[in-house]
Amino acid sequence: MEPLAVRWISLLFVIALAALAGWAFADAARRPRSDASGPVQETAAGQPALAVHRPGLPAELVRIEDGLLVGRGPGCHIVFDDATVSKEHARVHVDERSIMLEDLHSTNGTLVNGKAIVGPTVIRHGDRIAIGRNVIVFASET
Repeated sequence: MEPLAVRWISLLFVIALAALAGWAFADAARRPRSDASGPVQETAAGQPALAVHRPGLPAELVRIEDGLLVGRGPGCHIVFDDATVSKEHARVHVDERSIMLEDLHSTNGTLVNGKAIVGPTVIRHGDRIAIGRNVIVFASET
């Protein structure tokens, strides 16, 4: 094959790849996101809520109440079927000024925005709570 023909074919290949990448990025920007980094919504009447993201499942919106228990056990309000989650992993405390998350001495710990928490920790709108492979996003403040 002629060297000039190889250059033209290579150039056309690069242009086709660039067009395909541009189309993919434009298509991704138009689609609504349903993963843990996507937007979250409040429940009715502006109640504070948690957007619970389990791997491979759609997000679930859970209204926050004082004493809300997160874990693997059947008595928890938010239950994760995940061996890395303790039976009673974490608890949410609500008072008139703040919403706090407390790790209940779980085996693998609880992370808020990538940092392990020690004792009750105030959570704010947009905070990402990691419990095992699961992510919970705090959707609103009181």
